[in-house]
Amino acid sequence: MIELVKKIKNSIKYIKLYDLISPFIFIAVLPISIFFRLINKFKKRKLLLITEDGKTARDNGYHFYKYIRINHPDDYCFFVIDKKSSDFKKVKEYSNIIQYRSLKHWIYYMSAKYNISNHKNGNPDAAFFYVIHVFLNLFNNRVFLQHGITINDGKWLYYKNTKFKYIICGAKKEYEYIKDNFGYPKKNVVYTGFARFDNLFKNKLNNKQLLIMPSWRNWLGRETNNLGKKIIFKNTDYYKNWESFLNNKEFIKFIEKENIFVLFYPHANMQKYITDFKVSSKNIEIINMKYDIQKALKESSIMITDYSSVFMDFAFMGKPIIFYQFDYDEFRKKQYGEGYYNYKDGFGPVSYNSKELTNEFIKIYKNGLDKKYKKRMSEFFEIKDQNNCKRIYEILK
Repeated sequence: MIELVKKIKNSIKYIKLYDLISPFIFIAVLPISIFFRLINKFKKRKLLLITEDGKTARDNGYHFYKYIRINHPDDYCFFVIDKKSSDFKKVKEYSNIIQYRSLKHWIYYMSAKYNISNHKNGNPDAAFFYVIHVFLNLFNNRVFLQHGITINDGKWLYYKNTKFKYIICGAKKEYEYIKDNFGYPKKNVVYTGFARFDNLFKNKLNNKQLLIMPSWRNWLGRETNNLGKKIIFKNTDYYKNWESFLNNKEFIKFIEKENIFVLFYPHANMQKYITDFKVSSKNIEIINMKYDIQKALKESSIMITDYSSVFMDFAFMGKPIIFYQFDYDEFRKKQYGEGYYNYKDGFGPVSYNSKELTNEFIKIYKNGLDKKYKKRMSEFFEIKDQNNCKRIYEILK
């Protein structure tokens, strides 16, 4: 009880105007949603409501929705997105679109058989529904498709902090780790493979393209951790180390000689800082959220990241990965504790400064992926087919 009170007190300072209005919307919509539930029950239809974060359609949510609309067009299934989103056109062709945070969104969310999302907060209001779902354990019908394969001890994903009906896993070791350590009822944790993995076959590879995707830092990228604090981003280790590599003379000399094109795509939570990065080579492009990152993942021949779980998509495709971990101890202390995945025995070499990283990149570009990394990647994914969406669907139906 004391812990609950502390959490509530700590959360109050982050409350926004929409959060204050949400309880009144909830009360107004509740009788309508109950009536709508009865209609659905009478008509023997299961309402499946799918979204990502309400603003995008490019991840597991989009691929699962696309699968249902193509293979089961008669299902009562809808996708939620802001119609001003650059991704709106992608889902519009499959119809059944609901405007994010509209009254219809509220009604359908509170009436759905399953609310399906690859984001923890795939609902009309994150703060309000956190109380409804976690503290009151109401409307506990959420299916978490995940955004990336869980490899760390992320306490935010513990059952006591989510109350997910189902959590979908993309790998066997991940499934076993979550099932044994995160407090979920065993039937709530399911290994099917990720929906978007169905789309990672038969790719047109660009041998001259390098994809760099750094993860975020919650002490820099999360708004709720920085209230009242002024961060000078250019003074941070994060900025200095990535900037140092992007402008490393040997790196630039090599990519320009070999005509290699580099995409630098920081995590969504770090996108607000991308204008601070400056590059001296025309072969390097700093890209924002509008870029089709799935396309980049499939086309690129090598990836550099630090801790981002997106490297699992690359590993699924069996392509080379290099890890740049200049702040490993700080990351473990401030963000995520160690899980089951050990980078030292992982899918690629680990570098700790820009010189090491440049040397590793040049080595892999010239010689290809070492056999030991190929073996580890292959063994990690027990399921490797194009039936992931089908397996998720069968669980829900």
